[in-house]
Formats: sequence, structure tokens, C-alpha cells
Amino acid sequence: MIKDVWSSFPHLLENKINGLLDEADPKPLKAYHLYKTCLREDLWDGSFENFLVKISDFFHTPRVDRRKSQLDIIFLRPLHASLMEDFRLSFRTAEIAKESLREVASWASQIIRVSKKVDSPISSKEVLAETLTKITNPANGEKDENLEFEDFCEAWKRVVFKTYGTVHNAHFYDLLKELRWLKAESEKAALNDSVSFRPTLYLTQTEIDWVQAVEKALTFDHKIPNFPLSKGPQKPRLIDLERAIRLYRIVQTTQIRELLSHRENIRNTIFDYCQKILSDRAR
Repeated sequence: MIKDVWSSFPHLLENKINGLLDEADPKPLKAYHLYKTCLREDLWDGSFENFLVKISDFFHTPRVDRRKSQLDIIFLRPLHASLMEDFRLSFRTAEIAKESLREVASWASQIIRVSKKVDSPISSKEVLAETLTKITNPANGEKDENLEFEDFCEAWKRVVFKTYGTVHNAHFYDLLKELRWLKAESEKAALNDSVSFRPTLYLTQTEIDWVQAVEKALTFDHKIPNFPLSKGPQKPRLIDLERAIRLYRIVQTTQIRELLSHRENIRNTIFDYCQKILSDRAR
């Protein structure tokens, strides 16, 4: 199972990096700009503090699900469609929580360590967190959205060189070569998929909420919620996800060493299932 996660690692990391914008708040300057715009357009007549509270739910909704109607409810009158662009955040205008960066860095470090069976300083949580900090705080002229795996690799190289010089070059460039190959292979597979029939995954809001709750529970090491309907999931991919969760619960409580060794593999597989289910769902 960990092999499947490793083959998808560049794609998954790319998604996780860009997904950091899904729960990011606007930076103070951006928030104040939005506030002044809404005052000028007679959309708001309250304080800046209350404005921040009111728009918080909007920015904590995944970007693909954000709607003008959410803001129309908040403001004194409907927002003009042309102003929706002002409410779009990039890494230049978003405040990415340090905890969120550390979570992605910890996940990536763990995948590399388990997959390559090596505990190297170049893929430590600290080095990867610094790399993520760099690309999510772009300098002038650098990309501030739709980041790609290669953007991560270039920043990673700079961090490793600054921290360790050329000491780990041989291992580091071998790792980069393999990861870039995996990325190229996944893009080739995606291209092949695009020219063949691929059924869309239709999910109810209840099913979507459950998958998102499972992913969040794993991220924060909370108890994984049961499927909310007593009859259980009925769709094949949701059934596979529930089976993996049941297996994970077994290894969480077992004392059998052989099973314990698979705990992180199963956990990563559940993450992968959640990511792919949410990615493939009908919009």
C-alpha cells in the first residue's frame, strides 16, 4: 500500500501544498484592503474586527466550493460579480498557518523515510518545513499560486545547499531524480486517462463531509468518525475506504508486532484514498 502512496507522492504533495490555501485567512493588509473595498461599495458599515469574523467562514470553505452567495448573505446587499476576484487569495495574500505547514512537512518526511527506508537530514521535517515556508511566501517575481512539484524541488535544493552545502549531494540528487521520474510517469498516466472513459464519482454532501472528516481526524490524530448512515457506505470506493479504516483501528490497539509495523502504511493509504475520492468527485 505504501508503494502506491510513494508512486503518487509528487502529485499528492503538489495537491497538499496548493490545498493550504483552502483554510488560509487573508494577510492583515489584504483583509484591510477587502474591508475598505466593502465600505466604499456600501456593502459593509460595521467595524474591521466584525468584518474579519464575518468573512472567516468564507475563507475556511474549500476554494472550489466558495460561492458569491456566501458573501451576499454577509453583506448589506449582493456583491457585484466583478468584486469576487478581490476575494481570491494567493500565497502572496494568504496567511498560511505554521501548524498547517508543519503537518504537510511531517507527512512528506514520513512518506520519504518509510518508502526509501532511510532517515536522512535532507528530508527531515525541519528541512521540508523550511522549503514549504519559502514557496508559500513568494518573493516578488516568484509564482504565488498553482504551485507545481518542480517549484518545491527547486526550493528544496536551495534549502539543502544552504543548510548542508554539498555533503548530501549524491543521495539528494538520486532522490530528486526518482521523484521527478515518478512525477513524469503520473502525468503520462493522467494523459492516458484523459483520453479514455473515466466515470465521475458522484457523492452526496453527507459522503463528502464524512471523507473530509476522516482526512481531518487523521491529520490531527483524532478518532476517525464512523460513516454517518447505519447501512454504511454503498459506493465501491467508499466501501474500500471504510475497510481500510477498520483495519487501521485494529492495528491501533493490537500488540502484535507484525501488525504494528503496518500501522503507518495503512494510515497513509487512508490519506491517499481520501485525497483521490475528493479529487474525483463531481463538481
